[in-house]
Amino acid sequence: MFGLDNIIDLFIDNLKKLFFPEEWIELDMKFSKTEIFSILYLDKRKEITMTELVEYINVPMSTATGIVDRLVKKGYIARERSETDRRIVVLRLTEEGSRLIENLKDLIYKYLDMILADLTDEEKQFLARIALKIVHNLENRLEPKKAETQNKNQVKKIDIE
Repeated sequence: MFGLDNIIDLFIDNLKKLFFPEEWIELDMKFSKTEIFSILYLDKRKEITMTELVEYINVPMSTATGIVDRLVKKGYIARERSETDRRIVVLRLTEEGSRLIENLKDLIYKYLDMILADLTDEEKQFLARIALKIVHNLENRLEPKKAETQNKNQVKKIDIE
């Protein structure tokens, strides 16, 4: 039915409508994708350490520090010392960051409502199963490569007699 070329054409010709509507342009211009994922993760967890952020967005600490610096400067994230251990720096959303997330979620809900509006319950369930299958397939194919890369970068311990 659909060849790979047809699927690519479908993505190029039609999905741009989903990913590049007018409302997304301002967001696209203000934030990188890692900044958006960082803010979303912070909203989900409420408080995280830099190490947790590094693990979640899968970037070096220096890159995460730059991301956090930009978000702190823009007023979306606050850096604070942990109340339980003053050596640990924790990240929290500011009121401005919380408003940003609220607006982003409203925008996402708006587009999901438009996407799902004309689908039957059966079609919605089918769409959800396909989306989960796609994510599962990507995880299975990409995770072994990630583990392989991490193993290559690890320091090897050599026993000396």
